[in-house]
Amino acid sequence: MAMLWGAFLALAVTSPGTLDSVWSWTRDLWWPLQIAAWIVFLPWMIGLAVWQSDWSSGLRLTVIVVLALGWTLMSYPRRT
Repeated sequence: MAMLWGAFLALAVTSPGTLDSVWSWTRDLWWPLQIAAWIVFLPWMIGLAVWQSDWSSGLRLTVIVVLALGWTLMSYPRRT
């Protein structure tokens, strides 16, 4: 989880066009495949949706970092 978020954030900072391309590619998929992509990659798809918003770059990065930290912490195994 953390590695994929790290890659996402690295692309957001160094190559934002790649994230735009991934978003366009996903949107061009046949709708059942789009649904499958959203289910399988839900946190990153939410991150891509935030990235495509009209918000300022700083706000988008902040929301994505908070999303990444929250999702990573939620997926961390806990002792029972």
